[in-house]
Amino acid sequence: MDEAGALRSLALAPASPKEEEGVFPVRSWLERAETIGAAYQAWEALRSQYKAATQSHAQKSASLRLHGEFVLGAAQQAQAKVFGENAAAPTALSSGARFVEQSRQHLSELSQMWADAQTQMRRSFEQASQEIEQEIVRRVDRTLQAAPPKLCLTIHYLSQERCVLQFERIDELTSVLLSRLISGKVPTHYAFLFDDSVSQAGEAAEVLYENAPTEGPAWACIVELLEDKERQSAPWKGQIPLAYEGEVLWTLKQKGAVMEVEQAALKEAKASAVLEMAKAQWIVAHFFRWMHEGKAELTCKVPLCP
Repeated sequence: MDEAGALRSLALAPASPKEEEGVFPVRSWLERAETIGAAYQAWEALRSQYKAATQSHAQKSASLRLHGEFVLGAAQQAQAKVFGENAAAPTALSSGARFVEQSRQHLSELSQMWADAQTQMRRSFEQASQEIEQEIVRRVDRTLQAAPPKLCLTIHYLSQERCVLQFERIDELTSVLLSRLISGKVPTHYAFLFDDSVSQAGEAAEVLYENAPTEGPAWACIVELLEDKERQSAPWKGQIPLAYEGEVLWTLKQKGAVMEVEQAALKEAKASAVLEMAKAQWIVAHFFRWMHEGKAELTCKVPLCP
C-alpha cells in the first residue's frame, strides 16, 4: 500500500452521532408515572439520561478531535516528505496537498455534525423536561383543589413583642403542594425540603440545587427566581420562600422535626426565626387567607408553660 493509501485507511474517522442518542421519550415515562412522586422520578431519570448522554457525547467528540488532529499531522508530514523526495513531480505534490485539504474538510464536517447533534440533544432534553414540568404543575394544581395541604402551626410566644412560628414536619407530597401554594412554583426535586444537610445536625443549607452562588446566602438568587413569572419550577433546597417585602425575604425552613418561619435581611448573612409580633401576624394572615379560599387547612397550637 502506498503512503496515500495508508493515510486514507488511517483517516477512517469515528462514526457519526446516532440520532436515537439524543432523543428522550418523555411520553413513555409519564404514561407509567401515575402519581406526582412518580412524575418526579421520571424527571430525575431524564436528567440522569441526559447527563450520561452528554458525557458520552463529550468523550466521543474529544476522541474525534484527537484522531482528526493526528491524521492531519500525519498527512502534512507525508506531503512534506513527498515534496522533499519528488521536488520535480508537481503531480505528487498536488495529490498530497489535495489529500491534506480533503482530510481537513472531512474533519470539519464531522466536527460540525457532532456540534449539531449536541445542540439537538440539548433541545430535546429541554423540551422533554418542560413536558414533565408542565405535567407536574397540572397534577399539583389538581391535587391542591381536591386535597389541600394540612398544616399544624405552633406559636411560641417569647414575650409580648416576639414569637417563633413552627409547623410540624410535613411529607414530600405536602411540601411540593405547599411550595406551589406559597411560592407559585413547584420544586425541581421531590424531596427538596428534606436534604441531608438540613435533616442532620448543624445549620440549615442555603444552597440551591443549581445556579447557586458558591459562597454566602442564596437569598438574592431566591428573590430572582420568585420574580421570574415565566418559570414554573425552581430549585428550592431545604426551604420554601414565602414572600418578601422590601429588603426582607421570608422562608419556611426545614429544621429536623419542625419547619420554622424565618426572616432574612437580603444584605445580611444570617436569618432569624425570632419574629416581631406584627410580622408574625402578617405571615399567619397569608395562611388564614388560603384557608378561607379552601387552598389549605391549618390548625394552630399554643404550647402551655409547665
